[in-house]
Amino acid sequence: AVEKYDWTKGFKFSTYATWWIRQAITRAIADQARTIRIPVHMVETINKLIRTQRKLMQDLGREPTDEEVAEELETTPEKVREILKIAQKTTSLETPIGDDEDSMLGDFIPDERQATPYESTS
Repeated sequence: AVEKYDWTKGFKFSTYATWWIRQAITRAIADQARTIRIPVHMVETINKLIRTQRKLMQDLGREPTDEEVAEELETTPEKVREILKIAQKTTSLETPIGDDEDSMLGDFIPDERQATPYESTS
């Protein structure tokens, strides 16, 4: 902001710098907030879709369909579903399960390459 500020245009520096600071913070959060990095432009698209969903939910009094969201965003329902799929949160396989937290989520996912007991005895 300091390097690009032009005092001759008549704006206060604080007014000009606020936008740049907010932009830098938003980009840093978008770059570092997820386990799997999503490009900033896609994070902005996801945020726009979520805002649209919330607005439609208030207007309609119910959860909007993908078709309604797509119409509001002037895109296709397939694109809405694709964006929603990208927006899904990841869950670690190391997430503790149960009250004792002695088991991990990954312990309950079968290994498809492992022979079943029936196959092992055949």
